[in-house]
Amino acid sequence: MKVLRVEGMREDTRSPEERAALEAAESQPLDMSVGAVLEAARQRAGLDDFGPLDFVERLGALLGEVEADDNVWKTHKAAFVEQCVKAAANRLFIQYFWTTHPESQAVPIDRPVNVIALPRSGSTHLENLVASDRRLRHLPVWLATQPAPNPHEQIAPDGADPRYARAEERWARLSSNEIMAAMHEHSPDHACGENELQIPDFASYQWEWMARVPGFRDHYLATDQTPHYRYMRDVLKLIAHQFPDDRRWMLKSNQHAEQLGPLMATYPDATVVMIHRDPVATLTSLLTMRGLALKAGQRVPDIDAHVDYWVDRIERMLRSYLRDRHLVPSGQLVEVMFADMVADDIRTATQVLDQAGLPVTDETTADIDAYIAAHPRGKRGRVVYDLEGDFGLDTDRLRERFAFYTDAVGIRPETGKGGGK
Repeated sequence: MKVLRVEGMREDTRSPEERAALEAAESQPLDMSVGAVLEAARQRAGLDDFGPLDFVERLGALLGEVEADDNVWKTHKAAFVEQCVKAAANRLFIQYFWTTHPESQAVPIDRPVNVIALPRSGSTHLENLVASDRRLRHLPVWLATQPAPNPHEQIAPDGADPRYARAEERWARLSSNEIMAAMHEHSPDHACGENELQIPDFASYQWEWMARVPGFRDHYLATDQTPHYRYMRDVLKLIAHQFPDDRRWMLKSNQHAEQLGPLMATYPDATVVMIHRDPVATLTSLLTMRGLALKAGQRVPDIDAHVDYWVDRIERMLRSYLRDRHLVPSGQLVEVMFADMVADDIRTATQVLDQAGLPVTDETTADIDAYIAAHPRGKRGRVVYDLEGDFGLDTDRLRERFAFYTDAVGIRPETGKGGGK
């Protein structure tokens, strides 16, 4: 297995040519206003109905916070504007679909199975493993990226959806970075986080993965997210309407761990799956993955601020989970240990299926075996980390900080290095 190591996390490792290109782009004009983003989205989509306009305030907060950050290269600010334009265009496509297909909102989302574990805790692997059961369906990357079709585009003569082709092109670009490809697969058919469906509503903690936006985080945490969870569910109904299927949904969102109230209000019959992992191991992987993006976008890598932000963020998520887990009826909550999943992921997957009312059959076993054969562990390499060297964190002090959680659920410290989302 290929071993991959992130080098120079605290250093600017750009070549003189790369830095010169970034410096040259600083003189280029960039309109980061809400009006510019919305007009660009209208032009791209060929539509103009955004639906309810409450999202405009959240969009403005995001744009203003990124624009005011003097430590971010203008090239990366422009990339953030593009993400906002894409989200706004998706909102136009979604609203158009709802207007022209109002019957889509009658599609039931019945007894979904939802993995809510924290980022870099094996949630994506478990989601994909359980979703391999032919009795379930999952949310693929290509539909999470653009849930509603562009009404001005046509399906190709061979039946190929333009959305799928774009997802393939995007994955080809992303996977050219072998470290990012090894840390988190994002190929078109791969199961994707459900909170991506909230991005066109300019809600979700997913925006915290796109930029450093502590002000937006504070607003998100202080605001009832139930309306945005309903938006997410209604977008999922839109997808289900496009592709009718009687199977139950297998879903995942790391954000749900701190939003159990809105989650259960939206999906009261959900089977909720929480993977408990040593927070030190979770943070080691998370800080590296998010740190790579932050390092690329900042003039001077501010790793200490990055560490403070995400250590605090994971602590908040875990405290919220412990506070609210009683909101999930005991018969609907499945709690598993990451160590047990690593030791026997098939057993963990069948445990989830059993509790979701899907007894394991020979077909189930065959489906899971086929998925594992096609996705061997470490297929794209293994990333090794250096918590103290890269991030200046003392493992013992970090474990003391998270003892409120590890003691509550009985987690054993991990001795190895690794990750997984």
